[in-house]
Amino acid sequence: MSGRTRVTAEWAVWGKRSGTRDDYGILDCSKGPLSRDDFAEIMTRYAPGTLEHLPQVTLSWVGGGDTAYIGMAIQDWSGRQDGLSRDIAETRYFGVPYAQAAASPVSYTALHHAFDVCALPVAGPLSVEVDVLDPHAIAETVDKTVMGAASLLLTGKEVCVVRGESVPMPDRLRFLDAVAALLPYGLRTRLTASTWTDSSAKHRIMLSFAKHAREGAHSVVWGAYENEHPLRHDVATRYFETLLAGSPEDLVGRLAMMTEPMSFRTAGHQTLALLDDSRQTLVHAGWPGPPGRTAGEDLNLCADFIGHKRHQELKDPLERLYHLLVAARLTDDEVRGNREIIEGRSLLRAGPRSLGGLRDRFYDVVLAAGYGPELTLEGLGDVRRSAPDLPRPLVLAMARMPPAEPAVSLRLVSCLDGEEQARALAALQTADLVRAAAREPFDEDILWMAYTELVARGADGGTEDTGIAAALYEHGYLADAVEACHPQDGDMRFTMFRHLLTAAYGTALDRQAYEEIVGCPAVPRSVSLTVAASSLYGWESERVLMEAFVRHAQLDPATRNQVRECLAAPASRERAPALHEHPPASRERAPATREVVKESLGPGPSFAEGSLQQRDGNEFVAMLRQEPRSGGHGWPEPWRITLIVVLGVGFVCGLIYLVIILVLQS
Repeated sequence: MSGRTRVTAEWAVWGKRSGTRDDYGILDCSKGPLSRDDFAEIMTRYAPGTLEHLPQVTLSWVGGGDTAYIGMAIQDWSGRQDGLSRDIAETRYFGVPYAQAAASPVSYTALHHAFDVCALPVAGPLSVEVDVLDPHAIAETVDKTVMGAASLLLTGKEVCVVRGESVPMPDRLRFLDAVAALLPYGLRTRLTASTWTDSSAKHRIMLSFAKHAREGAHSVVWGAYENEHPLRHDVATRYFETLLAGSPEDLVGRLAMMTEPMSFRTAGHQTLALLDDSRQTLVHAGWPGPPGRTAGEDLNLCADFIGHKRHQELKDPLERLYHLLVAARLTDDEVRGNREIIEGRSLLRAGPRSLGGLRDRFYDVVLAAGYGPELTLEGLGDVRRSAPDLPRPLVLAMARMPPAEPAVSLRLVSCLDGEEQARALAALQTADLVRAAAREPFDEDILWMAYTELVARGADGGTEDTGIAAALYEHGYLADAVEACHPQDGDMRFTMFRHLLTAAYGTALDRQAYEEIVGCPAVPRSVSLTVAASSLYGWESERVLMEAFVRHAQLDPATRNQVRECLAAPASRERAPALHEHPPASRERAPATREVVKESLGPGPSFAEGSLQQRDGNEFVAMLRQEPRSGGHGWPEPWRITLIVVLGVGFVCGLIYLVIILVLQS
């Protein structure tokens, strides 16, 4: 394909007027099929979140059939300020009828080159000339990272590219363009992508660059997909292998001709079938070896070849194993049987160097056969016992497997170092980091890795990753984990909590944040967390904290209000203000509640079984007021307490005086 074609675009400008306090909205737009309301809905529906670094480009779609459009939004600073002296970001949106774009397929990069120089508003629709898609030029930017992102999009889930902050925006756009080019052109009627998104925003962008991947999204590390690609038993794996086996230029050309609109729900199987018809698929019927061979038989055959140093003959059984794993999911019994063979014949102890170019395929299929399809903590432990040295290629192979839970990923990270460890940590979602650290039984190493990464992500005062606060709140600010891992080190607990809270909320807490923290059910179990939060809030913390404790006490509304009145009253050395003069009738209390009351009141008046039900309300309230009762030992009167304190202070002073005299005489 070569040459140029002409497209006509509907357009709109999104921003706010200078010197006003207006909200963002449509400032101007074309008068074609898309109305002002249509443009406003498009801009809000596909907003990438709050972006600090501009310009950025967002790709979208709207409509269907004959009224389908593919859209491009170019966001940049306007050079103007609003009524509060804040810089105004302005977005120019261009919507191209899909029929025009597909007639002579054009790339997103070419559309950006044409639209970026266009100043808006203009009279009527905007007509521009655009370069036709060039498969050779796009193929030069295709690598495994591009192939991996394209394959993962076929799962229908969001794909996020991380660690690409230093990549210039035009290069990020070319990456998005290359990913789109490795999918049927008809998917552009459903594809959304952006050169940057806010990880904390609830956006609808399927493919984007971001600081961190959102929960539930696939994470692809920039330039390192070959170390992240998992052997999954789904269409994404087959598609990735198909792309690896074909010529990028030929694939881009073939896929550009598939202009029939399609959805991501069915695109994977449709595309594989089309490519299979053109003999471009790796999943073919002629793979080597006799049919009917089991995974266990091929694993034993691999062990035989390794034992006799016939490593070059591993290719056929590994290919059979791979296709068997892709074609069907093994039963739990089959996986257990394969694991016994792997461990019994020490397959994972095979030297990585001796496996040569088959090393990665060997580890992938052996792990999937005996420890898959997802790697569990139990499976990871079995691998470490089977191969205590844990060679780096084996660790990377386990990292390519889908983890059964976040703790698996974090434990694997501890087996890496340097840049690989940093890259693996960056690929983990914030919620997964916190979830892994909060998992019982608590692991001090996992807690420390999660803690240091969370602190790093919020290093600028919590604005880099606003998901930290929500994740920490959900898991009680890791109070139980920190208390369990550092039971005797109060300074360590205080420091960790203070750093975590700073990462989540910033270097100073406002009242809303402080109330959120002390209102968390985990706070009463951790004095260190309470002190750390109070140190970031300041002098008013005592009153807010006491209010939170009153809420935690599960009191009746009337009792709660009277307690608040008591707390607001001036301090008295005589008696606390009365609570219930006529308390409600006694209610049946569960044994667990009685134990809590016993523990709270300490070694005061004794409680016989059922005594809470037998005593009247006035007697129980009197006990809480610390009043003496007839027939009991009672609680000390204020003058008794004063006398004890005076005698104690006198005794200590006398003892100090005696020590000084003895020292002077000596």
